[in-house]
Amino acid sequence: MKTLLSLIILTFTTVGCANKQTPKDEKLSVAENQENTVTIFRQVADFPTIKDTTKFITDLQQIFGLEVDKSSSQKVIKKITTYKKVKIYGSDNDYIFIEYDYGDGSGAAFPWKYQILLTTDGKLVKIFSGQRFEFVEIFKGKNPFLLIVVGTAKGNGGHEIYKMSADTLENVYEGYLDNAIRTYDAHQDNRIYEPNELSLKIKDYNNDGLNDIAFVGKIVLIQGQTKNGDWFDNETINGKTVTYSVDNPFKKIPVEFVFLYSKQTVHFKAKENYIEKYRLDN
Repeated sequence: MKTLLSLIILTFTTVGCANKQTPKDEKLSVAENQENTVTIFRQVADFPTIKDTTKFITDLQQIFGLEVDKSSSQKVIKKITTYKKVKIYGSDNDYIFIEYDYGDGSGAAFPWKYQILLTTDGKLVKIFSGQRFEFVEIFKGKNPFLLIVVGTAKGNGGHEIYKMSADTLENVYEGYLDNAIRTYDAHQDNRIYEPNELSLKIKDYNNDGLNDIAFVGKIVLIQGQTKNGDWFDNETINGKTVTYSVDNPFKKIPVEFVFLYSKQTVHFKAKENYIEKYRLDN
């Protein structure tokens, strides 16, 4: 009798445990299915056609959680400026690249546009918010790298350069490490660049048979600077007061930030310390 009672109790306990686990497993399965659903942009099935631009943009915003800063001109300006199939260095796969420009907003939301990289079946690879983009061939005859120019509304910024690594994008330009080297400067504090976005130069600088990159231009000092690094707006020369500005700069200094391609890390590394060389920390 005791044995029978024990078996009955054990049976109810086992059934109870099974009933507790079933809903939990079902919830996990539903959550996973929902997650897969919301991260696929199904309109790529119609590529290269956009049947309804408004719905296309609305789906982009909702599926990928794109925050859009409201403005009075938003409804008039918002548009898809790029929708194309691309290849990226590091992979032979095709990808879909979209740029969505909503045109205006607060300074914190600058540059008021998104670039979205997707697989050809609509799965998200990466979302950017760059001032501009470019697909740049660095190694002759190979797929291009994706270059993104990032920056603030004030005019401070730089570059990112991406390749595919397995199934993810990897920034292979190391100018953003440590004391990040600014390669875009339109902020009129004490200096700017000429041009504001330094020009990209592709060349084999170390003669190893592989191209390297450099950012080339001029530092334009729009304030005077002493040997000790102190800044001043004007000075007296030959009895006359000279005031420095963008239109009357104190000095222009040619710059070339060279980044050598490393076969070991497959990154572009700074040839030397440009922060110190050009006193960019002053």
